[in-house]
Amino acid sequence: MELNKFILLLLFSSPLLSFVAEAICVPRNVSNPEATGPAFVLGPALSFPSSPPVQAPLPPTDPSPSPQASSPSPPVSPTKSISILPSPASNYALTKICGLTDYPAECIATIAPYLTGRTDPISVLKMGMQALHKSFEEATAVATKLNKDPSSSAVVKDSLDTCLESFDSGMSDLNDALIAISSHDIGKLSTMLSATITYPDTCEEAFAERPGLDSPMKAMDRKLTTLASINLAISASLHWS
Repeated sequence: MELNKFILLLLFSSPLLSFVAEAICVPRNVSNPEATGPAFVLGPALSFPSSPPVQAPLPPTDPSPSPQASSPSPPVSPTKSISILPSPASNYALTKICGLTDYPAECIATIAPYLTGRTDPISVLKMGMQALHKSFEEATAVATKLNKDPSSSAVVKDSLDTCLESFDSGMSDLNDALIAISSHDIGKLSTMLSATITYPDTCEEAFAERPGLDSPMKAMDRKLTTLASINLAISASLHWS
């Protein structure tokens, strides 16, 4: 009787054991590429990369520098001076000549634009006379404009007329001074250059004689006096045989 029960129990449990065995083996069949049953596929996992991403290879670097990328831009050079002479301040001859005057700095600054390459005393004097002549012309233009200004009073115009006459005389004396240089007439040269100093003073006196009248030519006359003094001092250093 006990044997019969055991046999019956064994018969009923065999299908159950087979079912359990199949259930345990299902994961293996799912992962098997030859499995015919449908499989559940997971999406991509969200995780940090275990290694940095592989970058595309960079193009080979040319060892020779590119003329456009690597070459430094040429420095911007200052505008070249037309004159090939050294700067007037470093020109020993000009500095020495201007040192004989009461206004060495003004002398250098005034004559520098007229330098032609020669810095002997006679050449420098001619340049100084040329600068003075140009300043007389400028003063004449200023005085003429003021004289034609309707707002200028009759008293001012009268004084300006005196200035215009003085400036004209100054330019005439400079022309005579050039002739004196050509003829090596040191006496006449000194006389003509000495006269040029008086003309700006004459202009200022024309305003000073009128009480309360301020001279509009004061700055110009001061410049003329300075340049005339420079020329006279340079001429005093000339020695002609």
